[in-house]
Amino acid sequence: MTELTKGDKKLLSDIEQHGWHVVLVGGDETGPGFGYSVGLYTTFNHPEIIIIGLKFDLMHILINNIGEEIRSGKQYEADHYYDDILDNYQCLMVKVDKQYYRDYVGYNLWYYKGEDFPLLQCIYPTIKGVYPWQKEWPEGIKDLQPILNKENR
Repeated sequence: MTELTKGDKKLLSDIEQHGWHVVLVGGDETGPGFGYSVGLYTTFNHPEIIIIGLKFDLMHILINNIGEEIRSGKQYEADHYYDDILDNYQCLMVKVDKQYYRDYVGYNLWYYKGEDFPLLQCIYPTIKGVYPWQKEWPEGIKDLQPILNKENR
């Protein structure tokens, strides 16, 4: 068995103390940065959450806010819009296909010892209310928010 890293210990401690941990991953030439939760499924029997393409601070705040809503009893469901995640905008939750787990949520694969957990992606619109699957989505940001569920969009 391999020794736990400082990051591993922090993740486990956060889940024990707070109910979840937020992992932030920087963008590179292969794609934009993203953030995701670890522990919501264990603690609250709620799907984990991933957000792609926003600034780290904002993704961290949004995931923590979603976590607090879940702690209070709210359930987010796939294919539903929510107007309480980003002020003045509706965000859509979509179920993430397991084919994307390895590329996006490695710490969840480690924590859950496999792919046996649900994951929702929080999709947000542009400031003009355009979603990534709409033809009006700006070409300059076409790769900013990949949708990790191909059957719905």
